[in-house]
Amino acid sequence: MTPTDLVLFDIDGTLLDTQDAGVVAYARAAKTVFGTPFSFGNVPVHGRLDSENYADAVRRHLTDVDPREYEATFRNRYAAELEAIARDAGGFQPCIGALECLEMLESRSEVELGLLTGNWAETGRLKIRHAGIDPNRFRCNAFADDGDHRNDLVPIARRAFHDAHGAVPNRILVVGDTPRDIECAHAGGAIAVGVATGIHSAEVLRAAGADLAVEDLTAGRAMFARLLDSASGAEPPAER
Repeated sequence: MTPTDLVLFDIDGTLLDTQDAGVVAYARAAKTVFGTPFSFGNVPVHGRLDSENYADAVRRHLTDVDPREYEATFRNRYAAELEAIARDAGGFQPCIGALECLEMLESRSEVELGLLTGNWAETGRLKIRHAGIDPNRFRCNAFADDGDHRNDLVPIARRAFHDAHGAVPNRILVVGDTPRDIECAHAGGAIAVGVATGIHSAEVLRAAGADLAVEDLTAGRAMFARLLDSASGAEPPAER
């Protein structure tokens, strides 16, 4: 059966917990490349693109430097630092219910899985590999490389689905742990599923406009099954 529905997962705080390894790797990479570590105190990095966080940090710490000039060098160093942190930590921990939820969705022939994340592609895949998740499970993806802002990403994933299957998906679900994931989903005409395994509660995600919000992906398994089995396929189930 050709897939008809696309379920897109955020990475950090949704599929896995890196214990802010990315922030530490940013600081270490910046120390090597620029001679000064980046600090993100009072900077709302969650839910933004890596490209946005990098450019913002360069502008705040190095006012006379063009971020584009050093981006490739920084990304390579950031990936190396993140790899070292993951290795020293013995890997990253999948979020509650994430592995079981992925397995349930993969058992549904109508579902295609994808990633929709603020991570750059190479380090996003690195993170999920170090959580014991095969990146090849996700075929229709959108990374920080693919747009200037997170709201650009749902159309990218929709196009990847069309390229793979010759049709647009009937439904797209975006699963994430921040209000920016919710905003991104709605900007792209997708159903927004909030999961409270990051820094935001289910109540905050509902207030941000999530169509559905769950405490973790253990609860999400039943919710996804109800949604995918719904008769019309047009609206998510009412309960949250």
